[in-house]
Amino acid sequence: MNQNTRQRHHVVIIGSGFGGLFAAKALRDASVDVTVIAKTNHHLFQPLLYQVATGILSEGAIAPPTREILQGQRNAEVRLGEVIDIDIESKTVTSWTPGGRLETPYDSLIVAAGSSASKSPQKA
Repeated sequence: MNQNTRQRHHVVIIGSGFGGLFAAKALRDASVDVTVIAKTNHHLFQPLLYQVATGILSEGAIAPPTREILQGQRNAEVRLGEVIDIDIESKTVTSWTPGGRLETPYDSLIVAAGSSASKSPQKA
């Protein structure tokens, strides 16, 4: 999408966890284009991991593809990539994708990348 030829407002969402998916779904009927950039191609519902480990559920039941979750949403697209830079002045998000480096322009940005636990420093 070229920023000069776009006519609709473009919202970029970083992350496909609960925050990112709820934001994308909330924009379903809005007159905007939505691009979700995530470093995984699925949404993992971690509280049910124990049911996969015990054989009650399959992996697909708790980790559906992000594209599948948003497939009926005409104004949304999903890109696999790891965001490496956000340039607020030029309003672009740079990510590493399977096809190489990609710059995505935006009008509005939602950062819903989530978090991960860090290890506490070891005492000597």
